[in-house]
Amino acid sequence: MKSIVRRIGAKLARLVAKDTPVKYGYSGSFDSWAEAKSHYDGYQDPLIAEKVAAGARAVQQGTAAYERDSITFSSRQYALPIAAALMWAGLKNENKLKVLDFGGGLGTSFIQNQPFVRTLQDINWTIVEQPSFVEQGKRLFKDSILEFDDDIGACLQRCTPDLVLISSSLQYVEKPFEILQLVADARVEMIVFDRTLFSTATNDFATRQTVPDNIFPATIPAWIFSEKKFCSFMESSYKLVSRFTSSQTTVDWDSEDRKLEELGFIFVLKGSTYDLLVESPSSLLEKKNDYIAPMP
Repeated sequence: MKSIVRRIGAKLARLVAKDTPVKYGYSGSFDSWAEAKSHYDGYQDPLIAEKVAAGARAVQQGTAAYERDSITFSSRQYALPIAAALMWAGLKNENKLKVLDFGGGLGTSFIQNQPFVRTLQDINWTIVEQPSFVEQGKRLFKDSILEFDDDIGACLQRCTPDLVLISSSLQYVEKPFEILQLVADARVEMIVFDRTLFSTATNDFATRQTVPDNIFPATIPAWIFSEKKFCSFMESSYKLVSRFTSSQTTVDWDSEDRKLEELGFIFVLKGSTYDLLVESPSSLLEKKNDYIAPMP
């Protein structure tokens, strides 16, 4: 009898929670992006870009060390797998590095990785964002290294980057696999993902993310990707070098009690120099005397 009461109580609690507005986090599961987006402006609200710009200006003016999603921090929060990938690409390309940062805000990852990439001789970092961010970026932050654009296709046609960085952005795009196909068609040699939402489900599904008010008040649609489906798509052209858990995660925000992970990946183009290095680790051992002084 007690077990029946508990089950009924749990069911009623879920029904009440479903009808109660979510303060913040992920809620709902929708069959389409349009359904998840309905009645919400999402990231299109220009006030979001203005608040992010205020945080980025604080970093520019030296009153904060780092900004992420408009929140400022007194010290940088590093994602070392990303730094390693950037330095790998820079060293492979003779101390030169061209990055296409898809959904990079107003320079979050650029600022985060400056201590590493500034050792390179030549850097070009292009952030692809929505128009309201591009407007703020060009007005306030564009310089000889940092550029802004709102069209990833046009960027890839002008110049193939050494590395495409996609951090906490792919899940907020209506047609994410079209973006990935553009990058693959351009034969970019390295694609790096971070802070991307995945589940163990067979298929992707849409949800809604209510952003905490202290970041910016918004409810936005988001994809939760099937890791199996995602990796299968990527591995048609790319080889997986590294899978890692993101250093910052929001999976504990999920109100549906789903098993989610926020992950990062490093993929390299099949047949590229990176691929050959990953495939042939013994080549370094064959040349060990070139790198390691013989014992006396």
